[in-house]
Amino acid sequence: MRHSVESVEKSTYLVSVISSDGDVEADINTRLAKAAAVFRRLDNMWRSSRLGLKIKLDLYISLVVSTAIYASETWKSTARICQQLDVFHQRNLRKILGITWKNHVTNIEVLSRTGQRKLQDIVAERRLRMAGHIIRVPPGRPANHAMSWTPRGSGRRRGRPTKTWRSTFKEDLVDRGVDWNSVRAVATKRSKWRTLAAYCRVKDRRI
Repeated sequence: MRHSVESVEKSTYLVSVISSDGDVEADINTRLAKAAAVFRRLDNMWRSSRLGLKIKLDLYISLVVSTAIYASETWKSTARICQQLDVFHQRNLRKILGITWKNHVTNIEVLSRTGQRKLQDIVAERRLRMAGHIIRVPPGRPANHAMSWTPRGSGRRRGRPTKTWRSTFKEDLVDRGVDWNSVRAVATKRSKWRTLAAYCRVKDRRI
């Protein structure tokens, strides 16, 4: 017996929003909104003078950041997405430190005082770590094959190419001085790959 399957533009699976066009911005917006709600619910903790900064940051990372970047290994990266992530992160860190715009404290100083990194760099590291695991999977496995697979009918179209996870990954490799053709050889060296994954990007991304 055949059953028809409804076609929808967006659906939620395992608390992640999946779009029919493969875009991740809806999922990112949802993740950040959920994390912001968690942050607001803990407002009394951020304001508390009885809790030290380290405890506040540990709570922030484990409860708020983990919610914000859940499944971020599968996200592409654009200038807009990077800005969203970093603005969210900076706003929260400033609240934890008790800093307002009147204090004229730079974003770099906020990261330095809290010992944190840009959220976009944390996400990039997670993406590279996942990619390394996939690349090391024996050839022929579906996950490994997907790294080089090109869908049928996805040839070059007019205008700027659509940003994808794979194009983001290739940019990550360029930033780290790794050639696409040698990526498998590099990924097999786990310690070197971990170092590359943790590398902080310095270039701004274009949408």
